[in-house]
Amino acid sequence: MIPPELIVGSIGNFFGFVFCLGYAIYTFLTKKVYLKKRGWKTKDEAPKIYYIVLSVMIFFALYSVGMIIFRVYSYYYM
Repeated sequence: MIPPELIVGSIGNFFGFVFCLGYAIYTFLTKKVYLKKRGWKTKDEAPKIYYIVLSVMIFFALYSVGMIIFRVYSYYYM
């Protein structure tokens, strides 16, 4: 059985993973990114921002998975 404190501690990381990976997939499939005060721009109109947003979202998604794994490891082995 999974202990409740492990589940409660990992909920934020799970939502961060789902949101960041979902937005990265949406950005990749539509080839659009949202810029503040400028609206939605395509990959051709803002290529640097597109790649920055895509890489940051993927980084945070991987970071969230890594933190979930670390939390499980530290709970059971430390």
